[in-house]
Amino acid sequence: MPPAPSARRSRVVMVEPALTQLTELTANGTHRLVRAIVAIGVNPEPGTENLPALS
Repeated sequence: MPPAPSARRSRVVMVEPALTQLTELTANGTHRLVRAIVAIGVNPEPGTENLPALS
């Protein structure tokens, strides 16, 4: 059984549409995606103030 994720790590589950999108990424798209992931990892709060509350 895999270890449980720690409090500081997210669990990522890949679904078929995501796998398809990944295979179609260009080098530029990959670079932009990595930059966005890093920005979210550094500070996940910006941009969340206008999101509706989850029910």
